[in-house]
Amino acid sequence: MLRNNNIPDLSELFRADHERFPRYALRGGGWTLDYSRLPLTDQGRAQLFELPGKRDLPNAVHRLFAGEVVNTSENQPALHVALRGGQLANSPGHASADTATLSHIDAARDRERFLDAAERFHSGQAGLTDLLHIGIGGSDLGPRLVADALDEDDSAIRVHWLSTLDGRRFDRLIRSLDPARTGVVIASKSFSTEESLSQAARVRDWLGDRFENQAWAATANPERARSFGIRDSGVLTFPSWTGGRFSLWSSVGVSAAARIGCQRFRDLMAGARKADEDFRDACADNRDQASLAVMISLIMHFLRRDLDLPTLGVVSYEPRLALLADYLQQLVMESLGKGVDTEHRPLGQSSSPLIFGGRGTDLQHSIFQALHQGQDTHPLVLVGSLADSRSSSGWHKTQLAHLLAQATAFARGSARGESYQRLPGNRPVALLLTESVTPENLGFLLATFEHAVFAVSVFWGVNPFDQWGVEEGKRLAAAFRQADDSPDRSLDQWLDLAARAMRERE
Repeated sequence: MLRNNNIPDLSELFRADHERFPRYALRGGGWTLDYSRLPLTDQGRAQLFELPGKRDLPNAVHRLFAGEVVNTSENQPALHVALRGGQLANSPGHASADTATLSHIDAARDRERFLDAAERFHSGQAGLTDLLHIGIGGSDLGPRLVADALDEDDSAIRVHWLSTLDGRRFDRLIRSLDPARTGVVIASKSFSTEESLSQAARVRDWLGDRFENQAWAATANPERARSFGIRDSGVLTFPSWTGGRFSLWSSVGVSAAARIGCQRFRDLMAGARKADEDFRDACADNRDQASLAVMISLIMHFLRRDLDLPTLGVVSYEPRLALLADYLQQLVMESLGKGVDTEHRPLGQSSSPLIFGGRGTDLQHSIFQALHQGQDTHPLVLVGSLADSRSSSGWHKTQLAHLLAQATAFARGSARGESYQRLPGNRPVALLLTESVTPENLGFLLATFEHAVFAVSVFWGVNPFDQWGVEEGKRLAAAFRQADDSPDRSLDQWLDLAARAMRERE
């Protein structure tokens, strides 16, 4: 079987240590992380556990929770834990403590307003049967994941998610809906996102006079929302310091709450707060091994920096979490995909892995062949659960059996048959399992990933809260649109326009 001599043989590690699984497993918030199938020796793991102290993670976590400026390029704190009611102010008497207190007050007020609106949707009091949610990036990925994962089909309203500018899908959807019974939520922090406002304008035209009473905005720019035609009571604000990839916890989550119900959404937030407390307390006490978030961050560092593996697959054998990889693409890659450190110096080392993934049994019949026998190594996190109250127990057991089989095949490999039948094995695989997906443990998981990404950013010395590459793309798109002064511009003319832009000096 093919082996890299510099990487420990996973099968040998298991044969030498019959207790490897319990020793290389960690539990928290209803989840079990089994990282025994990563090529880690005890010595290597001990070295990893030294990293948080060497990079002064406890101090960085203190500054985050104290509401200090951690987004240095935009001179802002990152107060997303306040959105879900988490504790921020650790420094009484410090200037940041006042900021944190005000943030709690503002976030609590905004939270109750959007949850009240969501309850009216969910219960049917709003008189609507359908809700269009228009948003892109963080204004779509988190809420859509939560709605899909926790939907028990007990809501009076259906939610339709519109992100990409897709005229065919948009027209098909609109034709199936009754404008008298359809509302719209426009989720945009700046209320200037082109993709969202283009679709919102079409919906406004379609609703006509109904728009004023059937439209809501989740935004940090209420003035622009009102100028667009949203009535005051329909403007669901959130603080301007809210980062897009953390906006699920703000009024952007109103459509998800409308679908799953306010109690489940509150339980989701409670689970996230538990993750906040675990991360903060473990780092404050220097109990790195006891924090699921820190362990995930160490695994990400190990795979990307120590093994130099450029990808990370997140594959769900729990259908409720089929969209987890989509959500993590933004969280991880926008946060860690940086070329300079916080001192503006070139990194000189690898940054974000490329996140990919989807549904487990679907991917087994598409990409897994290349992952098993291809020449490149792509580490995986396989996500699953033991049971689902809304599913046949046999189906969930089938999913779990496939998850464990694939984990074994990736890590152990196979020497059976001819050369073309053999699997090299030694592919790194971590398992992330729960008894069943609940609002509490889903909230815990999402917040844990947020904190894990923050910890990695501290290890690597990058700012995880800005995304200047995204902003440059938006700037150039606006420039191309402004240059399009001819409605009949041909494809070649568009390409020539792009070629001229390549020749321009900034």
